[in-house]
Amino acid sequence: MHTVLREMKFIDDNVSIDSADVVKPPKTKKEQLVSNVPTPEDIAEQEKIFMPPDHLARRAIAFGSPGRTALDPDELKMLVNDAFRGEKYFIVVGKDEKNTRGLSARVRQWRRMRRAGISVEKGVSLDYYLDPQEQCYIVLHESANNLDILKSALALVIFRRKLVALDATMRQQKTSVDDPPPPFRTRDCQEILRETRIEASKVFPHLLRELTKKGWRPPLRSLLGRVSARADWKIQLVREKKHHPAS
Repeated sequence: MHTVLREMKFIDDNVSIDSADVVKPPKTKKEQLVSNVPTPEDIAEQEKIFMPPDHLARRAIAFGSPGRTALDPDELKMLVNDAFRGEKYFIVVGKDEKNTRGLSARVRQWRRMRRAGISVEKGVSLDYYLDPQEQCYIVLHESANNLDILKSALALVIFRRKLVALDATMRQQKTSVDDPPPPFRTRDCQEILRETRIEASKVFPHLLRELTKKGWRPPLRSLLGRVSARADWKIQLVREKKHHPAS
């Protein structure tokens, strides 16, 4: 799945996990998001045969449990009953409070900066350099299937674009590295989370049609293999807007 999204320019390995870069802007926004779907043959030329995929470890980064960011009850209620109502996934925003080593965002950011030859300014916290795309991830419902997983990955791509734009706006309002923007929390991003679900729902059918057109078929097993970090909540029905006849 990661390789497909990367080839579709949903993911830029030089920036972060799922940053987007559209090569040829199509006519509509929906077409723009699904314009570069590769064929299975294209992917087969790059896939390893005997060794695990290079990006398999990122499964634990893009998917997690509500407890990773110490999600509070009000935030969880908003996600399940409002922002992602009716979906078998939701996106959580916040600093990783569980993984302080290895997979932590700070460690990954430090490694990327080291490879790029970027040094941390003296007296400046590494948190100032954290990529905002590192501060969000997907929580899957225990009954989520492959379509839900693919849709959630699409939603994460859309949301990370919005989060990058929000981070840039907040940084423009700061005048010093001594006063960095505070880490994002779910409660700070309610509006763009709602927008993300709506946009993902509109684009998803176009993505599925394009995947089918290019020769992709649903796998027999889960896209992610065994994923233990799932949660259970009551799936709420999506409220339909009532149209009142004009008097």
